[in-house]
Amino acid sequence: MTGALTGIRVIEFGRFIAAPYCCQLLADAGADVIKVEPLIGDDARRNGEKYTSSEGQQFLNKNRNKRSIACDISDPTVVSALKNLVSKSDVVVANFRPGQAEKLGFDYRTLQKINPKLIYAENTGFGPRGPLATNAGMDMALQGYSGLAPLTTHGPIPLVDPVIDYSAAMLMAWGISTALFHRERKGEGQKLDVSLLQAALVLQNNNINSAAAFDEHRVEFANYLKDAFTQGATWEDVLSRQSQSKLQGATAAYYGFFRTADQVLCLGAGGSVVQKRLLKVLGLTDPLLETEGFQPDDLRLHVNEQRIRVEQRLMEQSLEHWMPLLLAADVPASRVNLKAQLLENEQVLANHYLSQMSHPVVGDVTVVSPPVQFSKTTLEIRTPSPTLGQHTVEVLREAGIPDGTIESLASEGKIKKPA
Repeated sequence: MTGALTGIRVIEFGRFIAAPYCCQLLADAGADVIKVEPLIGDDARRNGEKYTSSEGQQFLNKNRNKRSIACDISDPTVVSALKNLVSKSDVVVANFRPGQAEKLGFDYRTLQKINPKLIYAENTGFGPRGPLATNAGMDMALQGYSGLAPLTTHGPIPLVDPVIDYSAAMLMAWGISTALFHRERKGEGQKLDVSLLQAALVLQNNNINSAAAFDEHRVEFANYLKDAFTQGATWEDVLSRQSQSKLQGATAAYYGFFRTADQVLCLGAGGSVVQKRLLKVLGLTDPLLETEGFQPDDLRLHVNEQRIRVEQRLMEQSLEHWMPLLLAADVPASRVNLKAQLLENEQVLANHYLSQMSHPVVGDVTVVSPPVQFSKTTLEIRTPSPTLGQHTVEVLREAGIPDGTIESLASEGKIKKPA
């Protein structure tokens, strides 16, 4: 069986996470992805645990199934070769710094003239319009700007994993697949823009919305924030004011992490039916769920006190006591694992959610498997992430560059050939 994107060629101008992971998803589905790297390589080659001078942990897990060409993309011969490749390709994924694509001649307007059926996916930080359109964007900056970073009494703290980058990557891969399907029907290419800001808003879809009739508290809080800090407010003040601006229901009492006698339990009782089942297991009551028409004088206080009662009950017994009772009652619950434990996790391994690949420099590497399991058009790991410039010569030959010119480019330091 072959992947659904076999025969599709993708040119990737990508760095770090979002664009490279997007293209890895396409490559897992069979696309021929040519990764265009600067002579020193994608910055991700130097991120995370460093295995060699050009092979880092954060590169290996986002660049499998690709071919690498390392070159100076300002050199006229290299530019000509790359544009020749674009003319015979289906997709370009661009992650240039703001304004760089236009300067180099790899923007959509220029490339569309070469290939009118081209799908051009651009990954930006803040979107193509507005006062921040030309600002560089990174996951960390967008965590703060978008309101995604969790707040504590000491201020916002960063999420450990770059969830905005990965969300943008998946949105971009979905967008490219949709655009390819449209092209099959209509025969026309198009440009896509997926920004980190948009991805951050998607991640907060549960909370970034409003209905005019119920928006009074949010508006009051937003107005308060305009000059709260200049007037001496602390983060503790802000958190307190924020909690007052949120509508709250019973779910907060039964959702999240709770201590038991010996460990921590994660409960996901997100609806009234399952919350009643949880109460039965714990031997507790809640008139908010069980008495029709009940309205406490202070809903927030009631929910907070109920959460305390739930945790106090759980702390009477061990995690091993509660887990079988909760699962037997069909209450979503789990123990808490740390990342280091997942590589040997029985459930993860049973579903083949991890894979091994053999890298020519690093050796055997365990990575997260292709993320969707198809019954027909399977996703697969065919090759490990490429070494820097591993495919420079073969790609330039495909672009019509004679061997003599390739040697000249190498001697002039305009390309990097495989070692």
